[in-house]
Amino acid sequence: MPYTKAQEAALTKAAPVSFEDAARFAAEFGVSQRSVIAKVKSLDLAYVPKQVAPKRPRGVTKAQLVAAIEDSRGLPAGALDGLEKAPARALNILLGS
Repeated sequence: MPYTKAQEAALTKAAPVSFEDAARFAAEFGVSQRSVIAKVKSLDLAYVPKQVAPKRPRGVTKAQLVAAIEDSRGLPAGALDGLEKAPARALNILLGS
């Protein structure tokens, strides 16, 4: 479906268009959200994609926890190989004890 000049003007006026804006325009225009995003990009307007949550929080890795446990117990590096497969919660408890 071709976009009307009024719809293009509405998109231009709303720039930068966010993911949520695209959903709102899609419902208003009777088209898919992906169609609105594609139209925004074809008009060379700024588009702000949806923020995705990281798959895991940034911080200490399990390998780092195991290394810290080895250090705290005076063990040589690699003495606890395989322990990094344990749950992080359990490693934190072990490190704290």
